[in-house]
Amino acid sequence: MTESKITYYALDGVGGGVELKPQENSDAPWQWFHVKYTDKKAVQWIKQRPELSEQAKVTLLNHETRPRAVINDQDVLICLRGINHNKDEQPEDMVSIRLWLGEGLIVSSSDAGSQSVNFIREQLKQQTGPKNGEELLLMLLDRLAYSTDDFVDTMDDKIDQAEDRVDDSSLTEFNPEMNDLRRQIAHIRRYLMPQREAIDQLYRIKTPRLSEGFYERIYLHVDKFIQLVENLDLMRERALMLQEHFMANISYEQNSRLYLLAIVSAIFLPLTFLSGLFGMNVAGMPGLQNPWAFAYIVLFSMMLTVGLLVWFKKSRWF
Repeated sequence: MTESKITYYALDGVGGGVELKPQENSDAPWQWFHVKYTDKKAVQWIKQRPELSEQAKVTLLNHETRPRAVINDQDVLICLRGINHNKDEQPEDMVSIRLWLGEGLIVSSSDAGSQSVNFIREQLKQQTGPKNGEELLLMLLDRLAYSTDDFVDTMDDKIDQAEDRVDDSSLTEFNPEMNDLRRQIAHIRRYLMPQREAIDQLYRIKTPRLSEGFYERIYLHVDKFIQLVENLDLMRERALMLQEHFMANISYEQNSRLYLLAIVSAIFLPLTFLSGLFGMNVAGMPGLQNPWAFAYIVLFSMMLTVGLLVWFKKSRWF
C-alpha cells in the first residue's frame, strides 16, 4: 500500500469531500491534510503551518511515537496505532497514525499506508464520510478498532485450531507456531494498552474543542479497546497453557519410554549376570560335563523372567 506525500481533502460538512492539491485554497468548513512524515516536502509543509503548535509539529513528525493524547482548549492531539496490512510487512508492526484537530482543520500523519485512512477517503468520495473533525476522529478510531478486532479474531481462531491438534502435533511444528502467536500478541498488546489509556484520556478530559455528542460516542470506543486488551490477555494465557500442555505431553511420552526401558533393564539385569557368570572360561565351572546343564540354565532364566514379570505386575509397575 503506497502512501502519497501530502493528500488534501475539503470536507463539505454533509459527508462528502473533494481531493485537492495542497497548494489550492478552499472555503470548505473542514480541511483534512494527511502527510507522510518521512518525506522532506511533507516535513517542510508541517513546519510552515502556523496553526500547529511546536508540540504538535514535533509529534506529527516524530519517527517513533507511543499512543498518547494531548488535549487543551486550543487543539486535540492524539497518537494511535493500527494493524499493518502493507505488503511484505508484519501485521504486529503496527502503523503509527497521529492526528491533530484544530478549528476547521485536521492534520494527520503516518509513515506507511493505512487501511483506516484509505477507508475514510473512500467514504468521502461516496458522500458517506465524516462531516467534521470530530466525526473523522471517531471514524478513524472505529476503523482502527475494527481492523485490530479482525486480526485478533484471526489469532484466536489459530489458537482454537492449535487446541484441537495439540495432542497430534510435532515439536518442530507446534512450538514455532505458538512462539509466533505469543510474539504477535505481545507486540499488539504493547501498543493497545497505551492506546486504550489515550482514548480514555480523550474521554475524561473535557475541552470546548469537542462537543457533548463526541463524548457520548467516544465512550463506546473506550469500551471496545478495553475489550480488545482483555481478549489479548486471555489469548496470551491460552497460548501459554497450550505450550505447557504440549510440553507436558512430551514429558509424559519421554517418561513412558524411559519407564519401559527401566523395566526391560530390570528384567535383563539378572539374566546378564547369569550369562556373565556362566560365560567365564575358568576351570571348575559346574555343569561343564553335564549335557543338560545349558537346558537347566535356560529354563532357570525363563522362570526368573516370568517371576520378575509377576512381581512387577503385583507391584503395579505396569
